[in-house]
Amino acid sequence: MRRWLPGLLAALAMIILGLGTSLLAVWEILPNPTFSAVYEADLAGLVSRMGFVLGVLVLISAAIGLGIQRTLERKQAEEQRTQVSAQKRFFQRLDHELKNPLTIIRLGIVNLQQSPSLDQHQAGSLERISQQVQRLQKLVVDLRLLSELDSGNIEHKPVALKELLEEAIALSGQALEPSRKISLNVPHLPWPVSDVWGDRDLLVLVFRNLLDNAIKFTTSEDQVEVRVTEDGRMAIVDVVDTGPGIPTEEIAHIFEELYRGQNARGVPGSGLGLKLVERIVHLHEGTVFVRSKPEVGTVFTVRLRLAPEAA
Repeated sequence: MRRWLPGLLAALAMIILGLGTSLLAVWEILPNPTFSAVYEADLAGLVSRMGFVLGVLVLISAAIGLGIQRTLERKQAEEQRTQVSAQKRFFQRLDHELKNPLTIIRLGIVNLQQSPSLDQHQAGSLERISQQVQRLQKLVVDLRLLSELDSGNIEHKPVALKELLEEAIALSGQALEPSRKISLNVPHLPWPVSDVWGDRDLLVLVFRNLLDNAIKFTTSEDQVEVRVTEDGRMAIVDVVDTGPGIPTEEIAHIFEELYRGQNARGVPGSGLGLKLVERIVHLHEGTVFVRSKPEVGTVFTVRLRLAPEAA
């Protein structure tokens, strides 16, 4: 619409100019000489007719252009919907076709691992195979989830942030050694942390993925902490670790699909975890960014809208 606004304004200006000149001439405010030729008309009539005709022509061309633009936009939107739908069907079929074979492979590996005649070398090989099968399973699930998120349809309702983070910590903490803990720092004064606005299950996935990464890239000597603040409009959640950090040249790429940095080589993962985090946070009209210092640590910061009654 904005592209055609200047044309519409020009057309209206021409019509107003023509009618205004005609009225001023009729009221004898402007001189109104008569021109004689094959066609005779006084100045007021000539200018008013020319202004009206030109204005109508511009309006018609603007309307035609606007109609063409809207047709193209509808066509592009329909093509995009078709593409998203086809992509979603593909990943659903992929998930269906790979789920059973991968499950059977994992069961076979478990059976082999329980064999009494298994030596240490064979056990190590089976464990590496099992990790790669798990990675494939997670990759398929994450790809399907990404395709489903492209529709943009998510639930929006108040979500208790403290309880959400406690659940994410409990789920991620299952992979921790008993001696390691994830600390949660949530303010209680002068009031408890407010609810956020969004889809609880998807937000749990966001913080679980961030915590899983923090755990995978740290050792038992490192610390992992979740800190919460708010600014009256947004909740601010920092996922902090004292691990090896992210190389400066890799920071710009960590949210790309299937990107795995040098530190990630040999570490289980699908390469889609941070892409899912970014996509889900953006669907919640929030932001996510990272700060990191090599050999010092990393901070992932997620900003989420507070629930309407809390904002």
